[in-house]
Amino acid sequence: MPPASRKPNDEDRDPRASERLPLGWARMYALVLEFLAYLAVLGYAGWWLDERRGWEPWGLLCGLLAGTAVGLYRMIRESKRLGL
Repeated sequence: MPPASRKPNDEDRDPRASERLPLGWARMYALVLEFLAYLAVLGYAGWWLDERRGWEPWGLLCGLLAGTAVGLYRMIRESKRLGL
């Protein structure tokens, strides 16, 4: 009788898989906060330019769009690196 074959799970393939998951989720939460920081800082910079140069509302809009683009780029790049 052939030996019973068991399906390999994630821990058999990569012994650090169970350790990586919580750290991966913690890193993703940190990336969300980083995304919000990019949005806030670049949005504030755009608002500041609006006030100083009279570009209303284009500085704020460009700042928010730039913050969104940078934040999404960082989130996608980091999630690919973590394999999520």
